[in-house]
Amino acid sequence: MVLPICDVCLQSGILCQGCENKLKSGEVTQLELDIAKVLYNLGDGKIGFKKTIDMGDVVIIVTEKNEVGKLIGKGGKIVRAISKEIGKKVRVVGSETDLKSVATDLLAPARISGINIVYGVDGEKYKIRVMREDARRIPGKLDTLNEIIMMLTGEKTTIVVDNS
Repeated sequence: MVLPICDVCLQSGILCQGCENKLKSGEVTQLELDIAKVLYNLGDGKIGFKKTIDMGDVVIIVTEKNEVGKLIGKGGKIVRAISKEIGKKVRVVGSETDLKSVATDLLAPARISGINIVYGVDGEKYKIRVMREDARRIPGKLDTLNEIIMMLTGEKTTIVVDNS
């Protein structure tokens, strides 16, 4: 897995011309640079990510599906370090565009009880049902989570808490 800037820049703390150009052009954000530094220090350069999505109070880190566990770290150690460094909540999702896997990663530790297709006047959208006993475990505002799912999968969703 690769980080958005080179190892030499991460070691030295000074950006080379190529990485400086990536930052200036917007190919790499300052947030991605900060996260890359933390990951490089904690993971010895073996943990990487594809991109980040800044949603205000929550940052979504998108990585390969098989790298999600590594990026979270044992007991959430790496995610906590990143969160402390950037001062925002951090969620890690796999780079799947599959609605179920993205929703499962994003809503964890809350459990999904089902996903339904709802046909309405404005087209079809998906209703993601979360178990009632997990309602307090939903990691953020429902509007924000729906927006993130839309960005990652391109699907319109509504997250609801099951009443049964």
